[in-house]
Amino acid sequence: MEDERIPWYSTLVIGSAEPVSKWANCKRGMCVNLPASIPFPSDSALYQDLARADFADAYRTPLRDRTATPVEIFLQATRATPEWVNTLMALRNVVARAIGIKDVGIMGANASRPADSYASGDRLGIFTVIESGAHELLLGIDDSHLDVRVSVLKSDAADGPTCTISTLVRIKNLLGHLYMLPVGRIHPHVVRAMMRRGLA
Repeated sequence: MEDERIPWYSTLVIGSAEPVSKWANCKRGMCVNLPASIPFPSDSALYQDLARADFADAYRTPLRDRTATPVEIFLQATRATPEWVNTLMALRNVVARAIGIKDVGIMGANASRPADSYASGDRLGIFTVIESGAHELLLGIDDSHLDVRVSVLKSDAADGPTCTISTLVRIKNLLGHLYMLPVGRIHPHVVRAMMRRGLA
């Protein structure tokens, strides 16, 4: 089979999500099915803020457990965080402390609590819970350089339940723009790796 690799720039369209190949790193007949890049979901509570966002993306994958709540889905993903992601987060936090922005910890922090124990204002991984419902979990980080919002949306499709993880970023200043230069390129790989390991 011909070696097909998704280029690093294929998911970097700010404000939209262009479809990409469903396969990555296909070699010797062994392929990994990636979560699909999709347009930002209009049924998400974050959709109303899309026009004001400086960065936005969304990824969807079939959901194995149709009974899982959005919080349980997010916990499954964070518990499957690859070690390379935690290494990058640790490096990010060292730099963050040096330049005066928040040290947000690591993805899997606080992931051992029962899913139904989380409420608005609680810390969940690196985020704060904004709202938790039966179909959507909203998370956020507010900092001096930018604000981040994440949606974990559970939907019922004709071919089965799906999970969509969407991200919006509003940049506040020059530091925020500089911060997003590397983060905007790394972020899609982080989200898809966590979804693939924890949900697919």
